[in-house]
Amino acid sequence: MGSSRNNVIAALTAALLWAFAFIAPAAVKPASELLLVTGRYSLFGLCGLYVLCRGWSELKLMPIRRILFGLHIGFVGYFVFYICVSYSATMDSGFITAMIVGSSPITIAIAGNFAEKRLAWRELVAPVILILSGIILLSASDFIQGEPSDGSMIGVVLAILAMLTWSYFVVRNAQSQRTWATKPDPTIWAALVAMGAGGGSMLLLPFAIASTPDETFDPYPLFKIIMWCIFLGVIGSWWGTYIWVKAAKGIPVPLVGPLLATESIFGAILSLLVEQRIPTWTEIGGCLCILAGLGLYMVFDVKNSRSRDSGGSGRGSGASSTERPETSDVPVVT
Repeated sequence: MGSSRNNVIAALTAALLWAFAFIAPAAVKPASELLLVTGRYSLFGLCGLYVLCRGWSELKLMPIRRILFGLHIGFVGYFVFYICVSYSATMDSGFITAMIVGSSPITIAIAGNFAEKRLAWRELVAPVILILSGIILLSASDFIQGEPSDGSMIGVVLAILAMLTWSYFVVRNAQSQRTWATKPDPTIWAALVAMGAGGGSMLLLPFAIASTPDETFDPYPLFKIIMWCIFLGVIGSWWGTYIWVKAAKGIPVPLVGPLLATESIFGAILSLLVEQRIPTWTEIGGCLCILAGLGLYMVFDVKNSRSRDSGGSGRGSGASSTERPETSDVPVVT
């Protein structure tokens, strides 16, 4: 029991570290969002490069197509994903961004079901309706409050794109791992994904620096952006991944989905603290709809997981939270 409790605490710690990504874009102002993204993932990529250099003998044994695939999903699932998150959080609200991105387990389940046909579609209807209702409420919050703006709508669209990008990453990664006869070493695979994110970041870093306002390079703003990049790139991304992978091996499968969902809850709470406000009634309603949808989905997920464990012939789950790469030996972070 003590070991399981420690693993849960460790998983919550990792989720909290990842959640800081939602407040960082506003915290580093006047630095640009692009500078934060490229700085963060350049450091993350360097961590991956270090691991690949140490594991060069194992890397040479991997087929080129797998190496390229790892770099590809790292670029899309990390770099592109966090660009969407960063601009969304500054255009709209980190709270709204966190909640919309947090609904990704449903899009992951839908995409996984199309790929492998392993989930009863009727079990997804109610969660999808609840989550769509929540997103609509969050999207309409400014209109209901009488303060509509083009920026807030663009922010919502970017948050939805981030959710879809992350879902693509999770499903494609998990699907490829299950279909490969020889599984790659988890550490080497994580390093490849990190290099995919870091490669694009390093190429764009000079442009990000050139397009950043001059006041960013004053002592305090410069110190602030450097510290945030180190925190997100090394502590949040790399060390958070290590904590999660170690903890996930000792966590009961039904608990994994709810623990992953805490990242968005932490992100929403941190965003409200940074913005120094309480959510509007519309935002509360949207948040509750999304949480209800996720909760209902996880109930079905747990039921299907127990059905499989008991050896019954009941409905199987699709690319759900119990089968995503986060729960396996393949580290995945945000």
